Amino acid sequence: LPMSVLNVIDTQTVSGSGTSYIVVKSGVLRCVATSASSISIDGGPAITLVANEALLVSCGKAKNAKIAAATDAAAMVVTAEGYSGGGRHPFSVGDFIQTVDGGDTDGFTSDFETAASAGKKVTAVTGSTITTDYDSSAASADYALSAADATAGNIPQIQRSVKLVAGSANVVVEQVQVVGG
Repeated sequence: LPMSVLNVIDTQTVSGSGTSYIVVKSGVLRCVATSASSISIDGGPAITLVANEALLVSCGKAKNAKIAAATDAAAMVVTAEGYSGGGRHPFSVGDFIQTVDGGDTDGFTSDFETAASAGKKVTAVTGSTITTDYDSSAASADYALSAADATAGNIPQIQRSVKLVAGSANVVVEQVQVVGG
């Protein structure tokens, strides 16, 4: 029989009774606790973890969109690139998010960037826009992707993350990719 291998993409420890966030890349989490505990994803039910027994858990699909514009506002609104012609970005209300500059450091300044660890989320959507609860009002003006940055591939991104809540003991969470099998 062919054997599957788990490639570890990233690892973090969620402290007992603590909260953490992770950007979804593969959608598969390997969770293990040295003492009996549990893990909850995005406010879902607590999944029981037996001491020292790893469990593979799905956390849903990765979601990404390129950012064409972002408002300088108390509730930042992102316009997703490439969805003005009738297509639709993949984000939904309630998704936790992270934004990254994608190499556009002169335009998409740190005032527009929110790490997954901040726990910011989507509050409203249209086919091409994503309203968030992230406060970007410290930025000097709205952001717009320049033609030069688009050509160079320096395009900011919005990415889906998930909220992880541990039970009474620490939980090591590895995001894994299942290869082979």
